[in-house]
Amino acid sequence: MTRLNERRYPLLMIVAMLATTALYWSGLHGPFLLDDPFNFAVIDEWRRGEATLREAVFGHQSVLFARPLAMASFVANVVLGSEQPFSYKLGNLLVHLLCGTLIWQTTRRLLALDRRLKDIAAPVALVLTTLWLVHPLHVSTVLYPVQRMAQLSTLFTVLALAVYLSARACIADGRLRGAYLRLFLFFPLCVLAGLLSKQNAVVAPALCLIAELAYFSRTGPRPRAVNLFFVIFLLLPACAVLGVLLMRPDALLAGYAEYDFSLGERLLTQARVLLDYIGQTLVPRTPLMGLYTDDFLPSRGLLSPWTTAASITVLLAISAFATWKRTDAPTLFFGWWFFLMGHVVESSFLPLDLYFEHRNYLPMIGLLLAVAGALSLAKGRLQTNVVPPERLVMLLVAAALLATTFATLGRVLVWQDKATIVAQGLRHHPDSLRARLDKASLAMLAGDWQTHDAVLEEMTRHPNPQFRLLGELYLLSVECRRAGTADPARLARAQASAPARLTLAEVHAFNVLSRSTMQGCGAVTDPMIANALAAIADAAKAQPASRQPQWHARFVAADIYARANDWKRALDQAELAWQPTADPGMGALLARIQARNGLYAEAKHTLMDIAPRVKCHDTSNLRDLGKLWITIDQQQAAQTGDAPQAIPELSCRRW
Repeated sequence: MTRLNERRYPLLMIVAMLATTALYWSGLHGPFLLDDPFNFAVIDEWRRGEATLREAVFGHQSVLFARPLAMASFVANVVLGSEQPFSYKLGNLLVHLLCGTLIWQTTRRLLALDRRLKDIAAPVALVLTTLWLVHPLHVSTVLYPVQRMAQLSTLFTVLALAVYLSARACIADGRLRGAYLRLFLFFPLCVLAGLLSKQNAVVAPALCLIAELAYFSRTGPRPRAVNLFFVIFLLLPACAVLGVLLMRPDALLAGYAEYDFSLGERLLTQARVLLDYIGQTLVPRTPLMGLYTDDFLPSRGLLSPWTTAASITVLLAISAFATWKRTDAPTLFFGWWFFLMGHVVESSFLPLDLYFEHRNYLPMIGLLLAVAGALSLAKGRLQTNVVPPERLVMLLVAAALLATTFATLGRVLVWQDKATIVAQGLRHHPDSLRARLDKASLAMLAGDWQTHDAVLEEMTRHPNPQFRLLGELYLLSVECRRAGTADPARLARAQASAPARLTLAEVHAFNVLSRSTMQGCGAVTDPMIANALAAIADAAKAQPASRQPQWHARFVAADIYARANDWKRALDQAELAWQPTADPGMGALLARIQARNGLYAEAKHTLMDIAPRVKCHDTSNLRDLGKLWITIDQQQAAQTGDAPQAIPELSCRRW
């Protein structure tokens, strides 16, 4: 390979990045989606001066679930650009290009370690990276602002892998000090940055182990530094996770109470999900892609559906073949196990939604490498009488790039407008609850009440009780706002449709109903609404009272009872809402209701219980807590004649 050819690859990579930018540009003007407004609400509060910068970056979650690095990047978006979707999506596109650059360099280094591919490592790395950059499956990551969390996690995970490969090169050259710095300083810093973006970066040490087994197992005894590295960063954390699963399984598995599938059913389903991801990567079917994959049915057994057993068989067969060919085709082995390990966080035992496209952002790197490794086995065996093998490969690569580019362009055009996103989603996912609710919401914003009501009325006739409940609640809310009254029979039908478990979808519907009836709803009175919500929570016997949808339903019921001056029943529901997992707002409502019932000592005790659930940097909530103490203390003094008490020192949560 000549020096001139070597110089072409950076230029071609720049061309690929420019093409990617042009491809995505029109989609940058699209809307915020799904949970974007929720996640960016605290940034809007900071912009208006209602929250501190620390609150905007760290939020109110525990350190285990916080993603401060990603949130800091969103804050930077607002500072350097604006609060509009374009600014956020442009930031995502820039991160996408950064990821592509790093993937290009890392895959090139990996391919150079494969004897079958080392002579063509540069062009193969360029092709794989370009395919990754322009693949249509990534549209729902790049143009979905909050998924920058997944992007940054991928960026730092790949960087951590690159650092490991660099450390291995240092060991080979005898530069042990450089190797130790990379293994025990730079690598953990990269992983930490990834974890502060999204927890998926935890797989980085496992990816390094796969690289070690694929490319370095034949280079002699494994150095002590490498063994120590895997003990510290892989073995010990794995033992810790296993210990948590054995000693406190609810810490990781309690979320299954909010889903209609069990741990075992989720694991069975993920075999079908992974095979679908593979199919969408290798043969993209863009009409089926999108946000509305909540209609993916769980597997109830190996043969329910039969594709469950078939998918498990296929995955096991590929895994066995890739492992068998580890020494002969190391890139096949590395890429395949990279793909599986990349999915281990969100496609294994954790209670999460079954299917999301953005989960492929990191694993697709491995899948493309596995394809390259598999094709390397055919190198020299591909004989044709019409076209030379090299020319045939070039034609196939060109066809793949052209097909993925046009497929991505089609998706980007759809993602310019939420109406087209929803329309395509409903066309191919008619049983998606998210798609139906989004269609109703869009119709409401456009003043198209006929479409809005038709969508929700159809939901009220759905065989799934969750659909019926949500349809009735949203129609009830709209009728209250539009006419100032509603049919009590609709509320009764909603109560009769109560499902065995509640989800966050019901939580949103409860909140909307509460806000919609603030000014009254004629024949549907506040006590009737509160009674119905309490009954719906009572009916959800398939989940414990400690789950958020449960205690939030109680919270809304208590708030509406309080609005109706029914303080006794408000107290009953507020006490049920104040669970160990409830957020401080639930406790604040309970304290107010206790005070109205004359239970001043209990109210102050509740305030003391709230404080440890508030982060120390959450100054606004701590300030509100102090004001509430003063208010309750003044009420007590006026009622009993007792002298006012000073605000005690509140013990806030540091992490």
